Amino acid sequence: MTETENAGVDADAGTAGGVGAVRGTALFVAAIVGPGILTLPALAAAEAGPASLVALGLLLALSAPIAFTFAGLSRAAPGAQGVAGYAAAAFGPLTGRLVSAWFRYGVPVGIPALGLIGGEYVAAATGGGEPTAVVVAAGICAVAVVASVRHRAGSGVLTLALTVLLVLLVVVTAVVALPHSRAEHLTPFAPGGYVAVAASALVLTWVLTGWEAVTNFTGVLRDPRRSLPRVTTATLVIVAVLYAAVAIPEILVLGPTAGGSEAPVAAMLRVAVGPAGAAVAALIAVVIAVGTTLAWVGSLAELGTGTRSTTRERAPRSARTDALVVPVLIMVASLAAAAVTPIGTRELVSLCAGSQVPVYVVGLAAGIRLLPSLGRSWWLAVLATAVVAILLVAAGPYLLVPAVIAVGVTARHLVQRRPTGA
Repeated sequence: MTETENAGVDADAGTAGGVGAVRGTALFVAAIVGPGILTLPALAAAEAGPASLVALGLLLALSAPIAFTFAGLSRAAPGAQGVAGYAAAAFGPLTGRLVSAWFRYGVPVGIPALGLIGGEYVAAATGGGEPTAVVVAAGICAVAVVASVRHRAGSGVLTLALTVLLVLLVVVTAVVALPHSRAEHLTPFAPGGYVAVAASALVLTWVLTGWEAVTNFTGVLRDPRRSLPRVTTATLVIVAVLYAAVAIPEILVLGPTAGGSEAPVAAMLRVAVGPAGAAVAALIAVVIAVGTTLAWVGSLAELGTGTRSTTRERAPRSARTDALVVPVLIMVASLAAAAVTPIGTRELVSLCAGSQVPVYVVGLAAGIRLLPSLGRSWWLAVLATAVVAILLVAAGPYLLVPAVIAVGVTARHLVQRRPTGA
């Protein structure tokens, strides 16, 4: 299929200039709603009981200043390419290179973890064990890479179909499970007090992530100046509905046992529909894993091709292929490590998060520098930066990874700046 024919695949885009608001929203939702939606609400409930819903609601509300700060930066720095471009516009080219490198080399470490989470649900449903989880993860990653090479992010039908299917599955799951809810599971509401609620908020801080990845999709949108605010608003609403549709039934149906299961959605569905619940939960997990993996690999492709072209024309397949070579090698290494060493999903996610957090903090801090001082958007940037800085605490020792990357990038930058013949 030629690039001209490829453009015709995207009915919503209309022109080769980008995708419309519907597909853009599907792409944003796929990047932000990861497999963590299946486990984080239950883990928070284990910390704080039903009061964890308050923490979840607060963090979902705090997603708005983060999202709209990045949307504001797309207008304040219209020529910038994603979060790395915003950082470069605000703090100079070296900072832009650092952010780009953190994303390009740090994020691929955690992408196989998305597939492994989906694979673990499949293994639990089939009794296949760890080999099944690894095979499923490899398949999910392969689908995402092939799709990202063949089509620019959001331009094919796969992301749209997966997001629509995800929304339907989660909503239907909530509807099926709620008749089995018990009001007494809401008491005691805060068994651990305010300290436990704060601890549950720390667990849920990863709900805030994903918005840094979608900054690379600004150039994918048709007329982003008009469509980005609509896409951002729609994404915030859909993400909030999906988390509520998982978290509220889990607490009402499972009660105090919600946090004691490695697959709380499967446990909830077993109560609602019997043994078939594990298979339905596995389907939901795979849909989420494929959609999120596809979005993040697509974001890496956009980051890599953004330095080659400042237009909104579709990047050639060869450019997307070149952009994904190194990230794919890192993904293969991570998956191999998970298959043959004790390294598992938790470690891969933490290593990835170590690089994500600095990207987030620097990108949002760019808003403080670039947005009109003391205006509404500026105060949103201040709030968003302060909130996301909390993630530095959760990242802890894994910040060593971006520190090592920063040393290499800075050294290369200094060498390149030396006069010829020096």
